[in-house]
Amino acid sequence: MLSAARFATTRIARANAPRAVNALGATRSMAIGDTFGAKEKVEEDRYIRAREQEIAEAKAKAAAAEANYKELEGMDKEKMAAKSAAMNEIADVLAQTGDV
Repeated sequence: MLSAARFATTRIARANAPRAVNALGATRSMAIGDTFGAKEKVEEDRYIRAREQEIAEAKAKAAAAEANYKELEGMDKEKMAAKSAAMNEIADVLAQTGDV
């Protein structure tokens, strides 16, 4: 009787042991996979935020350059108008004196 119980217990233990190990290993690998996936998602989000920051900085620099260009363009027009007025005044003075 004792040997029959021992044989049945050993057989049941051997039959259930691989399933328990496989289930334990599968659960662990899934947990590692989930952790890796979460870390990968964090890295992707970090990269996206950094890229968006770079794009925003580039747009800000471009807007500042455009504003600077328009300011300089306006100053050039003012200088050209002042130069033209001075040239016209000199031409008028030379025409009056007959030195032309």
